[in-house]
Amino acid sequence: MEFRFNVSDIFKKQIVELNHNLIPPDFQGDKREFWNAISRISEVINTIGEASAAAQGLTKPITTADRLRNSDHKLYLLIDQTTTSGKGAVMGMLKTGHKVLYLFDKHGQHFQVSPLCILDFYVHESHQRSGWGKYLFEHMLQAEHIQPVEVAIDRPSEKFLRFLNKHYNLNSPVKQMNNYVVFDDFFTRQSESMMSYLDPHKSSPTAQKISGDRSQQTQSSPIGRYGSVRPTCSIGQIIHSGPSAHDRRSLSQNITSQAPI
Repeated sequence: MEFRFNVSDIFKKQIVELNHNLIPPDFQGDKREFWNAISRISEVINTIGEASAAAQGLTKPITTADRLRNSDHKLYLLIDQTTTSGKGAVMGMLKTGHKVLYLFDKHGQHFQVSPLCILDFYVHESHQRSGWGKYLFEHMLQAEHIQPVEVAIDRPSEKFLRFLNKHYNLNSPVKQMNNYVVFDDFFTRQSESMMSYLDPHKSSPTAQKISGDRSQQTQSSPIGRYGSVRPTCSIGQIIHSGPSAHDRRSLSQNITSQAPI
């Protein structure tokens, strides 16, 4: 994939790693050259991102300069510095980034993980089946200090799955509902700090907190003078409970003594 400008003037190495600032680590130049490089690198990223989307049958590119600028993702560009035109060319790219994912293993157990993810992978059609894809992928594995089985892959194409099967013997994909794919040994290779098991029979922390709050609630009792014991009201007792036999005799005698003769 060639451009109107000299790619080799910007990218000095065969594989260049870019992050959110879009500038190669070995870039040297003044302010004008800096902004000129940003403009050209953005054009490279957008162009190869569109080519990747077209190859995967996507309506929108996954990789753009703006998305890379506003993320913590890393983009690996594969550069051909020996083209006949002398301007260099871009042969492919691979984008990675960490994501918080909820994944199931093949037994149906549910995990929350934060693995390194392959977010986009593309080699130009003119350089496919020449070993360049494996060369780029191997560079990424070494740079990230990771094994192929330890990564999660976002929407891998059938061609990518065949690539992983051919070169790394990864032939048992565990496809997820969120369109990510991992492989059998993925869960056993994740460190405890990067993965937590989610028990489907255990209530959520929010539900546990609510339940705990309810269990701690007690019936509040009056305090101060409102909590003191009150004497029994005889009138109220008579009205609500009826007079006792003694009260009825006393009341009858009182009425008789007061009756007119």
